[in-house]
Amino acid sequence: MKASDLGAIRLFTAGLAAVSVAVSLAAIGLAGGPRNALIVQGLSAVLALGLALLVGRFWRRARWRLWVLMAACALAVVLTLMNGVSLEGAKRWLALGPVQLHTASMVLPFAAWAFAKGFDDRRVAPIAGLVALLLLYQHDAASSLAFALALAAATLVERPRQLTPWACAVIGGLLAYAAWVEPDTLPAVPYVEGLLAHTMKANPALGLVTGVLMISLPAPFLAVAQARPERRAEALALAALWTGWIAGNLFGNYPAPVLGYGAAPILAWGLSLGLALGDSVNQDPPAS
Repeated sequence: MKASDLGAIRLFTAGLAAVSVAVSLAAIGLAGGPRNALIVQGLSAVLALGLALLVGRFWRRARWRLWVLMAACALAVVLTLMNGVSLEGAKRWLALGPVQLHTASMVLPFAAWAFAKGFDDRRVAPIAGLVALLLLYQHDAASSLAFALALAAATLVERPRQLTPWACAVIGGLLAYAAWVEPDTLPAVPYVEGLLAHTMKANPALGLVTGVLMISLPAPFLAVAQARPERRAEALALAALWTGWIAGNLFGNYPAPVLGYGAAPILAWGLSLGLALGDSVNQDPPAS
């Protein structure tokens, strides 16, 4: 891939991010979000930029053991189920002082990346299946769907000869279906889950722009998949992951990713961009 191609993708992504943050703040304010929500949203965008640059600069230089990384993702979900904040029976958040972070948003970009890179390590796929099972018990259908789509995308691209990754993708889909048929009892917040509908009603022009920007969130990953064949599986896995989160908002009672209020989705988008757009190294991380 030419350096100019990567530069063009990064420039497009920077523009998309800048416009998304500006529109997000406008839409949250229109939906009745408090002033501190706007402050948190803005600070999260700054932190996400730092994470994207940090991950993009140093991530591929580390000699990751992918099964350990996947196991760490599973452990984070387990800790959330054991000690997380519970709302209406759902345990999706870890409290870090006054801030509650949505765990799946923070770990699933790493889990999707590790799965797409780890077909040579037979330990990665079973642990990914465990992550999918744990997500079911968090009562988070949007994340279950997102991870199932990421597993399916990576498996279909790489077409591994082992049966386990294929079985993991199928099980992930079944678990996502099980999550969706279970009713979500959490009430919708206008500037979080109901952002798009509320904005469309109050200001159709802003609502249309908000919807287009939200649907465009996977675009940088699709561009990387097209431009960098060596990263196609992981880039498409991340694109599928974000497509699932977007679908969760469009078809269910789940947050509008990045555009709606919430620190974790913005940080997760920054992490995902860093993973996909990071600097190349002479040798990718080992699978085992």
